[in-house]
Amino acid sequence: MKTNKILCLFIGLSMFLMNGCDDALDKSKLGSLTTDNFFNTEEDAFQSLIAAYSDMKDYRYTWTLWAFGDVLSDDATYSGSDADVSGYARMEAYDYPADNGRILNRYMLCYRAINKANQTIDGINKMNDALFSTYKKSALLGEALFLRGYFYHELVKCFGDVPLLTKTPTVADKGKPRTPKAEVYAQIEEDLKAAAASLPRRSEVNYNTYAGRITQGAAYAMLSRVYLYEEKFDEAKAAAYEVIKSGDYTLVEDYGYQFTLAGEHCSESILEINHYNSSTQSGATTNNGNFHVLMMLPFGVTYGYGINQPYKALADAFDAIGDTERKDVTLLTEADLKAWEAPADFAKLERNRTGYYNQKYYLPPSERSKEIRNNPLNIKLIRLAEVYLNYAEACTRGTTKDEGEAKKYLKLLRDRVGLPAITSTGNQLVEDILKERRLELAMEGFRFWDVIRFGKAPELFSGFKANRDEILPIPQDEIDKNNGIITQNPR
Repeated sequence: MKTNKILCLFIGLSMFLMNGCDDALDKSKLGSLTTDNFFNTEEDAFQSLIAAYSDMKDYRYTWTLWAFGDVLSDDATYSGSDADVSGYARMEAYDYPADNGRILNRYMLCYRAINKANQTIDGINKMNDALFSTYKKSALLGEALFLRGYFYHELVKCFGDVPLLTKTPTVADKGKPRTPKAEVYAQIEEDLKAAAASLPRRSEVNYNTYAGRITQGAAYAMLSRVYLYEEKFDEAKAAAYEVIKSGDYTLVEDYGYQFTLAGEHCSESILEINHYNSSTQSGATTNNGNFHVLMMLPFGVTYGYGINQPYKALADAFDAIGDTERKDVTLLTEADLKAWEAPADFAKLERNRTGYYNQKYYLPPSERSKEIRNNPLNIKLIRLAEVYLNYAEACTRGTTKDEGEAKKYLKLLRDRVGLPAITSTGNQLVEDILKERRLELAMEGFRFWDVIRFGKAPELFSGFKANRDEILPIPQDEIDKNNGIITQNPR
């Protein structure tokens, strides 16, 4: 994002909004106001918070979840049209172009969300407590703090050092240089801890109307994720256990259920991006649907783009341990399509480059929207399964190792899909946890970052160079507009 755009006040933007199970978050856009005169009522505060949520739904941001997390790994390739393939080839070869549109979108959307979160935090903090009766002031602040921490983590894991802004920006912030990532991580920790202290638990709210909003469990789960990236394993263990001991979440019996419309916001869900078919909205950034359902449909099928195709190597990884259930839920085959799609649509299938598609983003024809961008399938950001894996990893990599605890929670995941318990110890157990993360969280945007965290990228990713390819370049557009104040990552 151009810095002068970062500094704009985004409260007045027309935006698409989060939506709860009963449209609790489906609010009208805000007017053209500033932070100085907007925050007069608790409804103003709530509207500002919803604006802060909105960039989490922007397809340009969610595109980067899989374009980096899946496609840059050994699990998937960009695929799609010939132009799509050639346009992303340098990224997949770890020759990251600083003018790549996905890189710019990650940077731009994260800072736009952070700006909105900062406005919300600043505005609500100035409000008199007596103004709040329907909403709890501290909880609204907790949600905004989570969002700021979440998006800063999305930035720092991609780019390393990034400018840290914790107040509504002013013109003086235009020349702010990059902040060392250790300081950014410290702020992320502070935000998530404060969020956890002020947010309600899932069991304390009416989840039929609250679904899609951030709870205490999400804050602790996100904190456990962040600590793993920092290699603070003892802290990651404690944060993950806060989620576990709450008893607010349980694994669903059927692994595949949570990736269906019926399984949205199930007992295993900790945070999802709500999507629904907003029939009166069809623009790319002015609707509430999950555009990626169509993007990941096979090329030629109902306008499918055929993007983000899993490699056969991922199928082989499932087969190596007899993991048929998770494989069947994750990988969509031509045989599946032939059974589920209309014959005329299936006949249009082309450019099947790997033999597989991402079934976790698949909707059958009867559930798909006629408007190609408006498909009602939520994106899962945090699941209990990830927390179990975070906890297991922390138990094996921390200073106070507890392999018994690690195996206990790994067993829960493997029992669900009919696999034998893991019995390894020491370094092999750590290796097995990485393998388990690959299969449990396959095609959910984790693999690239996990392999880097475990220090295995040069070994597992062909062409990947250590101490170079772990982070992406700062968008060149950002550097140009700042006259070099923001420096580029070394290549």
